[in-house]
Amino acid sequence: MAAVSLALLTASGAAAKPAGVADDCFSLKGHVAEACAAYIFWDAHIALQAYYKYAKSDSLLSGTKSLFAKRYKGSAPAAIRTWAGVASWPTGTNQVQGPDISILAARSSLACNRGVLVTRENWVVTRSGLAKPLYTEHNQVHTVVLRRVPGEIFVYNRRSLHAWDVFAIYKGRRDIPTC
Repeated sequence: MAAVSLALLTASGAAAKPAGVADDCFSLKGHVAEACAAYIFWDAHIALQAYYKYAKSDSLLSGTKSLFAKRYKGSAPAAIRTWAGVASWPTGTNQVQGPDISILAARSSLACNRGVLVTRENWVVTRSGLAKPLYTEHNQVHTVVLRRVPGEIFVYNRRSLHAWDVFAIYKGRRDIPTC
């Protein structure tokens, strides 16, 4: 199994933890903590943030938006594109504030390689020169359905964690079984 080392950096180059992760994810046990951390670190902070920034960009860094296609499967990509109204965004690179994610509920099943998170999220996507944000979420509750990716590992704070892809995401709370 290949491991990917993940470190988020501040402007000064110092390692940074995404907001809420230490309190929310690492207080959970076992694979629930793993699914939570994978969603916040890998899926939201790395893949979705890059997608929001470069979705309509021809920047050399726009290749990072391919991470979105790798991490978001099933109905999740279409839901996100629709909510954010990405098709109507002007061409160019955006500024992204967020994500700020809190975990409200979490559960997982290794038997089914599936996890379900209920989150509260804040995002703001803006463009220089535009008076109004392109997309905002303020305290939006989501139900996130994750699938564990066998054999794919990432490392955070000396912990080896399995990757989990976002398979479906819904606005609001949904009662979704883990199996």
